[in-house]
Amino acid sequence: MPLAPLRARWRVLTPAFVRRDWKIARSYRLQFLLDVAVVPLALALFYFLSELVEPSRLPADADLSKGYFSYAAVGLVVLRMVQTALTSFATKLRTEQVSGTFETLLASPVAPSAVVLGSAAFELLRALTGGGVTLLVASLFGLRLELGVGSIIGLVVGLPALVVTFAAVGVVVASFAVVVKQVTALIGLVTAALGLLAGAYFPIELLPEPLRTVANLLPFTWGVDVLRAALLRGELATGRLAALVGFAVVSLPLSLWFFRLSVDRARRGGTLTQF
Repeated sequence: MPLAPLRARWRVLTPAFVRRDWKIARSYRLQFLLDVAVVPLALALFYFLSELVEPSRLPADADLSKGYFSYAAVGLVVLRMVQTALTSFATKLRTEQVSGTFETLLASPVAPSAVVLGSAAFELLRALTGGGVTLLVASLFGLRLELGVGSIIGLVVGLPALVVTFAAVGVVVASFAVVVKQVTALIGLVTAALGLLAGAYFPIELLPEPLRTVANLLPFTWGVDVLRAALLRGELATGRLAALVGFAVVSLPLSLWFFRLSVDRARRGGTLTQF
């Protein structure tokens, strides 16, 4: 499908999905309050854990100039957004399957790409808002941000690129959900691997050499580094940022292509609406 019609339909479909999911979220106020309550508890855990960490015993090239708590707080923000992206696309798709609306959506004059992206738009916006709230609450625990021209550029460019990268991986997970239906174990595996390898909770310099090489090749590691440089040092990590943007530009179209292949396979096998 040409890009112009796809963009036009996506612009129409996405607000409709966002309005629907916002109304659903408002009807479950307790769930919203519990989501907010998790933030200070998670930050408190890392705050007290930071009292046990001696930065001088960690690798000298690790970015711990603001202490371990600040280091982990930024990693926690990124990892929570990763978890949202990994789960939201597959979860929304499965909800549509269970409610019987997935096949109807795909039968409408809307590309599958627009359907899968629009379905998780609200959750991605919610994750971005949650990231901002996490940083705000972390400031109450002593997090001090360094914002300058370089850091603002890093945030303005790097954060959208990171969200697009999250979305690409989430779409791939949703593609597997179309074919194999159950992807809970896959989501858990990917989340655990990223928590270990992306440097969210500890410097990747602590990893043995083979794992360190893999960690340096992950775009999520680049994103964490870009955000830490921007927020904690007020600097622009140019190399990492360029690599992240390049990966985002390539990965999203590839993930959407993979999703279309999965939908076509499910249609041919007659399993599109099975759950």
